[in-house]
Amino acid sequence: MKTVLVSLLLVAVTPGMANAVDCAGTAGLAVDADGAPDSYRVDGKGLSYTCDGVFAVVDGVAHTQNNDKPNWQGLCRTYWAKAQATNDYSKVKIVGFAKDEHGRPLIQGAGDPLPNEAYVTTTSLTIPGTPGKAQRHYVNANEIPYVVLSKAYTTKYHLSPGDLVAVYRPKTGVIAYGVHGDCCTLGEASVRLHQDLGNDPIVVSGGVRRAKRGIGDRVVFVALTGAHTTPTLEAAAWRAEIKQKGEAALAALGGLATVKACAH
Repeated sequence: MKTVLVSLLLVAVTPGMANAVDCAGTAGLAVDADGAPDSYRVDGKGLSYTCDGVFAVVDGVAHTQNNDKPNWQGLCRTYWAKAQATNDYSKVKIVGFAKDEHGRPLIQGAGDPLPNEAYVTTTSLTIPGTPGKAQRHYVNANEIPYVVLSKAYTTKYHLSPGDLVAVYRPKTGVIAYGVHGDCCTLGEASVRLHQDLGNDPIVVSGGVRRAKRGIGDRVVFVALTGAHTTPTLEAAAWRAEIKQKGEAALAALGGLATVKACAH
């Protein structure tokens, strides 16, 4: 989904918080399934297509949807099939899941949700105290509401992974809260955050579940600078903390009325 960014700003003065409420609007909201155990399956039948997280490298250049829109998917499929057949992954750039020291994709193992069936898919935010090569080291997009933020956005509003953002959907009046969980573009959010906004992001075709139903109407992001959560494997407890701290931070900035005024 292509998103169009519209930045608005509403000034507010609140001790201990940011000096402004960020109302960065996008024309839609795509789905990010990174971190979900079933995001990238070895057989290609995961929530994400394999080429959502892989690019072909031709003459040293990674071909992406940005620099080679007509051909990048076909090149990816061809180069990925060759890499799997030869076990040589030097001609692909893997961005959606973890790699070993030789550049080969890490497959989930013992103790992971889908051993030998799916790759270890990664997020920028990680869970402290968990093994770095295990799927549980990363934020589960199916369980935790997170947002994907650009470097420019996080730098401007002093946000780090784990910090909170409110997401408002003007069409329905629904607001949800998520952690900064992944990078690097504004206009994507996890499966769980989509559900919190009232959108079912799962599409089933031929018996395969894909996280591909985004939101086509405008959404607004509000940076809750200063509000932070502690990542944990206890998903229900983490979600409760996200909601409680998100509501408190937004209330300190004027609440939903402030967001509506900013988003108008």
